[in-house]
This record gives sequence, C-alpha cells and structure tokens, in this order.
Amino acid sequence: MRRLIGRTTLVTTIALVACALWTGAAAQTSAGQTAAALGGVPVFKADPTWPTLPADFTWGQVIGIFADSRGHVWTSNRSRISEWDPQGKLLQSWDARGPDGNWSTIHGLFVDHTGHVWTNARESNLTIKFTRTGQVALLIGKFNETGGSNDTTLMGRPSEIWVDPADNEVFVADGYGNRRVIVFDGASGKYLRHWGAYGKQPIDPPRREPGAQGTPGAPGAAGAQGAAQLVPAEPPQQFSVPHGIAGSGDGLIYLADRANNRIQVFRQNGDFVAEKILRVRCGPQEQATWAPKRVCGTEAAFSVGFSHDGPQTYLYVADGGSHFITVLRRSDLAVVDEFGGAGVAPGQLGRPHDLSVDSSGNIFVAEAAGPTVKHPETGQDVPAGHRVQKLKFTGTRPAR
Repeated sequence: MRRLIGRTTLVTTIALVACALWTGAAAQTSAGQTAAALGGVPVFKADPTWPTLPADFTWGQVIGIFADSRGHVWTSNRSRISEWDPQGKLLQSWDARGPDGNWSTIHGLFVDHTGHVWTNARESNLTIKFTRTGQVALLIGKFNETGGSNDTTLMGRPSEIWVDPADNEVFVADGYGNRRVIVFDGASGKYLRHWGAYGKQPIDPPRREPGAQGTPGAPGAAGAQGAAQLVPAEPPQQFSVPHGIAGSGDGLIYLADRANNRIQVFRQNGDFVAEKILRVRCGPQEQATWAPKRVCGTEAAFSVGFSHDGPQTYLYVADGGSHFITVLRRSDLAVVDEFGGAGVAPGQLGRPHDLSVDSSGNIFVAEAAGPTVKHPETGQDVPAGHRVQKLKFTGTRPAR
C-alpha cells in the first residue's frame, strides 16, 4: 500500500477536502519529468477512422477497454479480448472463457506494469490475470461461488480493476453482487483488505426470495430506480453496483458507484476522502441544489479515468445512464463540462460503459448499447452503442 505524506483529518469544508485531494506528489511521465498541468478544460473530437475493423469482425456488447503504456488498446467483446495498435489495426484476439470455455461475461480490463492483462469473469465470480497472449497466470475467487461482501476469498460479480505499479496491489470494484472495494497482492492473489462506502464495513441487503421484484441497491437492480421512487434525504450508506475504479498518481482511489450516481474517493488504505453526487436520482422529491442545475438521471457513474497531464487535473466519468462523458476538476470534484449525448453519429454515445485515457490524452470509450435512436442519415430507428470510439484530445478551452 502506497503511503501518502502527512494525514489530514476529514472535515466538511470544501477547502480542506480539496487539500486532501491534492496530497502527495504529482504524477510523472515515463521520462521522469513532471508534465505541465492543462491550462483549461480538455476538448475532444471523435475520430471515425479508428479502429479499422477486419472484414469478419463485428462488435457485440463492449464491456471492457484499456489503453496500455505502449499506446495499444485492449477491448473485451463477445468474451474475447482483443489488442489494437495505436493506428487501430487488430493485432490479436483470444478467447477469455478459460480452459473449459465456461467462464461467463468477460468484464473490465486493465494491463498492468508487467504487461499482464486483468479482467473479470463477472457471472462466474472470478478475477483473472492473463499473459498478453491469453494464458491464465492467476485466478482469484472460485467458479460460481460467492460469499457476500465480507468474504475474503470469494468474489461477488466483480466489475473493474486497477493495479498500483508501485507495490503491485490489485484493487477490484466488487461489484454487481457485492458492495465493496477489495484489494489483493498482484503476484500471489493474497487477500489484503476491503471496504465499503465511506470506508466502512459493507453491509449486504437481505437476500431476495426467488421471483421477487428488485429493490433499490439490491444486486442486479441497478436499473430499478423508477420514477415513483423517492429520493433519499441523505446519500446511501452502502455502495450500489461499485463499478469503475482507478488510482491517481498522488495515491488516491476513485470509485464509480454506478447506481448511486456518485464518485467516492479514498486513500489506498480505505480511508474516505470525499464524494461527488453527479446527478440526483430521478423521482418526485428531486432536490438538486447546484447551479446550473443538472437534470436527474440513473447510473451516472460507470467508469473513471484521468487527464494525461502530470497533476491529472481532470477526472473523466462515463455516464452510461444519460450517455455523456462528465468532466470534473479533481481538486474539488466540481463538474466543469460534459459531452456526448445519445446517438450513433461520431462523438455521440450509446451507454458508455468503460473508458480509458492514453498518454496523449485521447479517450477510448466502450459502448454497451443504449436507447433506440434515429440514424442521422437514414432516419431509421437503430440501437445506439455496440462499438468503440476514439475521442481525440485536441487541446483545451477556458472554463465557462
């Protein structure tokens, strides 16, 4: 576990929260030089030429993407993991369903500092470390077994992964079934620690009877936040589908709490630092207080990534419910921009599920399909999503 210099007592003032967010040294480039901070809000333009698909290649639901240190982009699609070069040419593709072909729903991707490829067989309750060519190097969890959010050996439908290059600790958002972040040693798979929302011990909901209707926060019930549901007076005290996870250069962990529409920030030991509710949940008691007011939504926090400058000034969040990429200033978690919108045209999005940022600042987005929309050329109703997009970083603009 990376240790930050100094220790700030948590208080409720924005100023001290901002201070805590900036504790530690700035991220550095591979050359060892601190990269300059971005001078304004990042701007992007879709590159419709990326990738170049082979004649026999089609996208299914894309639920994993990662840009590695070589500029190669990895995708998870139809239970296959594929590697694309910086120009978008397919280099390899291999079956990630395991030696018996029965691992289900290959979800999330991360390529670590040793070149190993991490993913999850979500419905099989497994976290897996592969070699770059698809050999199984490490398996965490047991096939089709789960034990709840405080079990230290079994997983619960895990989602995304981040590996710290400083000490090879593996942080898993666990996930669709459990309600926690869990940490392992990246070499041995040994359990190290876990925590729930606000850094506290997670508490699972009562087990539902077969055939019962989903309840808010229950596993698999992320989309059950109907219009009749009342918005709670206080933020939920448990995660609801902890989904995206990433570590910053200054030793903080950012967790996308998908169905709760929020980001929570922790130190690597699990100490809570701050949270940001991106959209209030839709309902008759909608009480958004920020200005300008953002519309309500569901599942507003799928995946997270950082701007490519040394201080990682901005945090990017995939808002899969409203089909946007939200841009936050990392120092105070203020929303400074959003872009995208539902559609099939370049730059529009269909349920952005995962995102990753390369060393040039480009964002790669895996789309897992969204609502039916009108095709901009034919006018026909078509499903949005089921593709990967490259959003090319083109510079910055002044903050509005």
